[in-house]
Order: sequence, then C-alpha cells, then structure tokens
Amino acid sequence: MKRRDLTPEKIILSYIALAEKMGLAQVTFPRLAEALGIKPPSLYNHFKNLTDLKVHTAIFLHEKLHEYLTTQLMGKTKEAALLTYGESYRTFALKYQAVYELLNTIPSFNNDALLLAGRKNTVLLSQLLFSFGLSEEEVLMESRGFRSLLHGYVSLSQLGYFQNAMLDADESFVAVLVQFVETIEKKAENSHH
Repeated sequence: MKRRDLTPEKIILSYIALAEKMGLAQVTFPRLAEALGIKPPSLYNHFKNLTDLKVHTAIFLHEKLHEYLTTQLMGKTKEAALLTYGESYRTFALKYQAVYELLNTIPSFNNDALLLAGRKNTVLLSQLLFSFGLSEEEVLMESRGFRSLLHGYVSLSQLGYFQNAMLDADESFVAVLVQFVETIEKKAENSHH
C-alpha cells in the first residue's frame, strides 16, 4: 500500500485482520507496517503508538456495534428488541472475536472519545429497558445485569467453556437471554399493578 493511500481506517482494519491471524497480543507496529507494506515510521503519522491505535480500534468497534444494533433493532420493541440486542451483540462479538477484548477497555484507556462511543450502546440498552416502564434505578440494575450476562457469556465461550455436548452453546445463550427478558417483563408487570 502506498503511504499516501493510508488512512486511519485502513490501518485499523489491517490491525484487526492481523489480530485474527496471530492474536492481538502479537501485533506490533513493525508487524503491522510489514502487513501494510510500509515502513513503521509511517504509522506514527496516524497513531501516536500502539495504545493509541488500540483506543481508536475500540472506538471503531463501538461505532460499528452501534450501527449494527441500530439496524437490527429497527421496528422492534420491548421483549423482541431486548432479545435482538442480546443476539446481535453476541453475533458482533463473534465476528470481531480477535479484538473483542478492546470493546471492554473503556475505563482503562481514560479517553473521552472512546467513553462517548461506548456510552451510545449503553444508552441504547437503557432506552429499551425504560420502555418497560422501569424506574431509573431498576434500569441501571437491569442494564448492568444484562451487559454482564452478554459479556460473561461471550468471554467464557471464547475461553473455551460451554463445550458440554448435551447443551449447544447457541441454544443455551438464547435460553438464558429469554429467561432474563422474562424476569424484566415480570418486574415491569408487578410495578404496574
């Protein structure tokens, strides 16, 4: 790739592709430059260092996730919307498995743009939960529970858990998701009576 054709997005996509090949921890600036067919100093025209690239990759992922969730959620409400959010999150996490951990680095990077990008997806979830008529505190609690469920399931699967042949990992994910959504429905019904 010619240096002048280089864009931050091309570097990010190449970073993700390289992570898929060799594992995120193995990707260095020299290896990335080699994959792009450029000299390592050229990367510094776009990113301060590898941490900066990670932050921008995380922002890219959150923005892509937001686009994907928004598209998938079109025309869906309440239970259907929550299930769709959960299933879409997992699909996205599987697609970007090699760099998935970057989606959950917000507090450690201490970066405002990243904070903002991540918050959009949390806000999306909160809006869905508010549609059930829950209080602000309930929404916060359910949002934390839901996000923990999604992240925990994705992370444990990636670490190689959930291999029992008796229960398919996909089926059990949906079952757990449905159960979670049903408890929210019940909570909403009870607070309305």
